[in-house]
Amino acid sequence: MINKELIELQKGCVATCVVIQSEDCKQLDSKIIVNADSNDSELLTTFKENISNKEEQDYFIISEIDKLNESLQNKYYQIVKDREFHGYKLPKDMVIVLTVKDREGLKKISQELYHFCIVAF
Repeated sequence: MINKELIELQKGCVATCVVIQSEDCKQLDSKIIVNADSNDSELLTTFKENISNKEEQDYFIISEIDKLNESLQNKYYQIVKDREFHGYKLPKDMVIVLTVKDREGLKKISQELYHFCIVAF
């Protein structure tokens, strides 16, 4: 069960992200979703077209982070830490959300990235 209050408290917090179960993603309104296995070009397009120039969204969701090996999670570590990707910044109040299949998926998040995570389920 998603803890929506805990997620809302992360608005404006620098260098944090929230982890939820994939199935709970549908409960979040006003969101931009990217698959964790997106390549840099796809991610850059998302930042250019959907984040920097559009109306404000509340959530930037990186789905299925637990399906990536730890070394491939590094680009998301940088996004969470710096709140930007190739010069395109996330809005201050946008919450970064990672999704995992279940509690076991938490163990598959790299330690560096996990240090920034708030588990909201």
